[in-house]
Amino acid sequence: MLQKFPVAKITLALLSLAAASLSQAAGLDRSGQDISGFFNDGTYTEIDYAYISTDITGYDNAYKDPVSGESIAISKTQGEYGQGRSINNITDDAYTFMRYGVKADVNDNISIGVFYDEPWGAEVRHSGDNNFVSNPDQKVALPSPYEEGAVIPIDISQIDKNVGTEGYNHASNVDVFTETWTGLVGFKSNGFQVYGGPVLQKAEAKVQLRGNAYGPLTGYNAVVNSDTAMGWSAGVAYSKPEIALNAALTYRSEIEHETPIAENMPALDSNLIQSVIRAKGYTGLLSSTVTTDATVTTPKSVNFNLQTGLSQEYQLLGTLDVRWVPWNDFQIVPPLYNAFSKVAEPDGLPLVDYDKDQWQIDVGLAKRFNKKLAGTVVVGWDSGAGNPVSSLGPIDGYWSLGGGVKYNVTPEWAISAGGKYLKFGDATAKLPNGYIVGDFQDNDGYAAGVKLSYQSQ
Repeated sequence: MLQKFPVAKITLALLSLAAASLSQAAGLDRSGQDISGFFNDGTYTEIDYAYISTDITGYDNAYKDPVSGESIAISKTQGEYGQGRSINNITDDAYTFMRYGVKADVNDNISIGVFYDEPWGAEVRHSGDNNFVSNPDQKVALPSPYEEGAVIPIDISQIDKNVGTEGYNHASNVDVFTETWTGLVGFKSNGFQVYGGPVLQKAEAKVQLRGNAYGPLTGYNAVVNSDTAMGWSAGVAYSKPEIALNAALTYRSEIEHETPIAENMPALDSNLIQSVIRAKGYTGLLSSTVTTDATVTTPKSVNFNLQTGLSQEYQLLGTLDVRWVPWNDFQIVPPLYNAFSKVAEPDGLPLVDYDKDQWQIDVGLAKRFNKKLAGTVVVGWDSGAGNPVSSLGPIDGYWSLGGGVKYNVTPEWAISAGGKYLKFGDATAKLPNGYIVGDFQDNDGYAAGVKLSYQSQ
């Protein structure tokens, strides 16, 4: 029998940190969809808790219409952008989530497991005095029905009658929440393992657009009802214990949610807006409040995870984690929002879309100090999903540096803890039509996590 590499049981000192590090990754990526616990020998279970705090601030657009001289909050190009009023931290509320999983070996060849996480999400809250918070005195840039490309500045209160009323939420905000349960069955032989299984996903969302940054869309509300749908996951892994080598390639499918979406568009109760719609020649019927069935599809993804022994003498492991998500294919297209946008855009516009696919890479080094204690350092990079990017998530990827420790309380039980610092890339915020509404620079955040795990062989 071949001798195992002495540090193989490290299995990376802080798997919980991998989940926390992706809290503000490209698009709506939250957890990284990690299932590395499935590749541990014997019976294994884990529970993670992650805490994420980020500081994402910027400035709105002070661009002025060259004809009227009014500040209209948007510009067609980045070159026309003018730094405006400050935007408070749009992620002021710290985000927490939990992750857990369990796996067992049925026999020498077959393993089964179930893993829970919260893969896609967003929590954005605007506040203060800027173009993403409504007040009656703001001017909205209304497309002119008389001159192509021109705008008419009008009071925001002529579009949204609720501005200034008691109890009205004056600030733009968005909430996206998902939960996923992944069931896995694996078959292993001669160091190779193939695995896969069903994925059950629950998703819901709420969006409120406010302020003159959104023009006639100010006051828009959308609620995506909770829906549960099925997808699947599959992969292949290889292990060589004598050099502590473990490699896994995992694919996850798209998951399509067909669910009612309730939308409200105050602008459609405005006689002024209705006159513009008629002048543009749009003949579709638009009601200010509708509930329709729509499709929201969460993206597919591919994860590659590699761990290998580097030095028996110094008890070192090296790790590489690579993740790809094709955000370029992803869109959220609420029916009323899309229909209203056809007044200006022949094909209509999505509420959220992205220009590029996401690549995320983490490189780590783990060291075993003694039989109970191990530590790790991890350097990470995320490409982002394009820039300019959606105003509902204005960061352009990140660089990160983290570290953590794992302590074996007993041969079976272990606790891990650590943290990671994230330096976000500067981003220009845009609307779906490409108009520039803000600029976000010099932003960062940190993540901390703890994990309790059990393993018996």
